[in-house]
Amino acid sequence: MPVPDISGLPPFADFNDVTIKINDLVQRLRQLLLTLDTLNIRSLHAKVIEAETITGDKIAANSVTADKIEVNELSAISANLGHITAGLIEAVQIFGSYIATSQSYPRAEMSNTENIFATYSSPSSYIKMAAVGPANGSPQFSVSGGGESVFLYQQGTQSLLHSTKNLMLSSSNDIDLSPSYSGKVWVSFSQLYDIDTGESLRKQLDSKADK
Repeated sequence: MPVPDISGLPPFADFNDVTIKINDLVQRLRQLLLTLDTLNIRSLHAKVIEAETITGDKIAANSVTADKIEVNELSAISANLGHITAGLIEAVQIFGSYIATSQSYPRAEMSNTENIFATYSSPSSYIKMAAVGPANGSPQFSVSGGGESVFLYQQGTQSLLHSTKNLMLSSSNDIDLSPSYSGKVWVSFSQLYDIDTGESLRKQLDSKADK
């Protein structure tokens, strides 16, 4: 902190000289008080510090630590906090967030733009649950990989399983189609083919029509 120059101490030549020196000292002290906020004060003891008198550029980096902060909530903070690294975050409600387990693949994510839960092995290979599917706006479950996709969704009163390529049902045991008592299994005989002969069931039934 600079010290005012009060050179020219007594003895003085006469009373007029004393007056001049005192006036000069008063001016120097007044200037010191006016510019006090620009000084490098190493120790300050005060009961009250007025609001808006300490700005962020006056606080040294790393000078405020977590053990010196005690608040009930940070609801007044509204800012882009950038990159945050935390060991544990506990919350009651989180809205409008994108959460991913990794920045690379494989990863699982929750997207606030698509309203989905998904797991990805690559950008084009994934299992996804969407609240609003692209087909008709109903919830949709989809599996995509190798250029093929399978979709399960609701359309009206029907649940649809749709594939963009061939769809194969495979089981190490029986495949049982069992609708309820009043339900039916609907197939087209002309599109139901024998895997051994390559003939449709319609063609095989027509060949036996005269027998």
